[in-house]
Amino acid sequence: MDPPLGRYEKYPVKDSVLLMTAADNYFWTFEQAAAYYRFAIVNYIGFHDKGMILAGGCGDTNGKPQIEKTEYLSQAYEFGKNLYRMPERG
Repeated sequence: MDPPLGRYEKYPVKDSVLLMTAADNYFWTFEQAAAYYRFAIVNYIGFHDKGMILAGGCGDTNGKPQIEKTEYLSQAYEFGKNLYRMPERG
């Protein structure tokens, strides 16, 4: 039987996330990075994808950060805070 995707190595199973920022926010801004993450990290290595935050529009034409004007910092904080939150028992 052939290994999945031609892979012979055995990697430990881990969780992974993709957090990225970019100055611009075009529809293609994160396309290559997100595709590579899904292919290489999730499908090839076999990590469990726990989600992505792709924060576009976090800069201006003068190279100055603008992320504080977006909701991405609070989204990332809540994402991290709830990543392994235990389910509430009722």
